[in-house]
Amino acid sequence: MKLKKNKNRTNKINLVFDDEKRREFLTGFHKRKQQRKKKAQEKLEALLKEERKKLKSETKQYHKKLIASNRLIPELHEFTEEVEDDNVTVQVTELSGNNLIYENDQMDNDPICEVDKNLHESEEVPGMSLTLKCKREASPKIQFSSEKQVKKALRKTATKYVQNSTVFQKKNKMERQKQKKKSLQEKREKMKGKKLKEKHKNYKHKKSYKK
Repeated sequence: MKLKKNKNRTNKINLVFDDEKRREFLTGFHKRKQQRKKKAQEKLEALLKEERKKLKSETKQYHKKLIASNRLIPELHEFTEEVEDDNVTVQVTELSGNNLIYENDQMDNDPICEVDKNLHESEEVPGMSLTLKCKREASPKIQFSSEKQVKKALRKTATKYVQNSTVFQKKNKMERQKQKKKSLQEKREKMKGKKLKEKHKNYKHKKSYKK
């Protein structure tokens, strides 16, 4: 005779259908997507802030280098001006004087050493495999005829930095996509408006024909 198994009445599962929870679950996909989008946007904004700081510091350093390398300027009358480039504000000091001469740094003026090719291998001294000729070459000079050219040079460095920056590229890509989406929506709305007008026109024409 088989023993009867006792039914487990305590661990019964009761299924309750809740409309609100179901709706929340189904709409949760969009909600989570929006949250991810928001987080990515915040991250991008933080990275952009850092990039702007970097750009400011690099432009300042370049400007200091420019002033330090100009040794033939009698007087420097400084005033600050804001230069905007792709939503990046950079403080630039303008230099007065009609002719500004830019020279390279002291590092660029170090003597350039060349190998003497006239020596034969047999004439080499033990422990001295190469004979070097050192000569000092004049550093190339770039003349600035006006203050505008100095500002132009600084703007050029700023734009170069922006173009090479991956964060700014990402931002520009997002802006382009946003603009493309907006233009497509406008196009659809126009097409929709045209269709409604045509429909209304045809309806009026049919009504007048019946009369």
